[in-house]
Amino acid sequence: MKLIELDARDWRTVLDFYEALLAALGAPRWHGRNVNALIDSMIYGGINEVDPPYKILISETAKLPIDVNGEIAFAILAVGEAQGTDIVVEFQTIP
Repeated sequence: MKLIELDARDWRTVLDFYEALLAALGAPRWHGRNVNALIDSMIYGGINEVDPPYKILISETAKLPIDVNGEIAFAILAVGEAQGTDIVVEFQTIP
């Protein structure tokens, strides 16, 4: 399984989260910066350069603003609920 590692140390906004994740996935510039767009590209596929299965490890999350941590948690929940048994996308955060 591929491992995608993201360092959240310098993130200050929700957009910082999306920009880092989408860059790591090789998403096109026109990709939406929201959870619904993540589900479309990560689960239904055919959009990003990186296809599942993969694990996303986000480190340095302890000091993130509450709205950024909230968006990460929402993305983890939504992607987890949307994936089927043949699609494996795992998220893990490390404080």
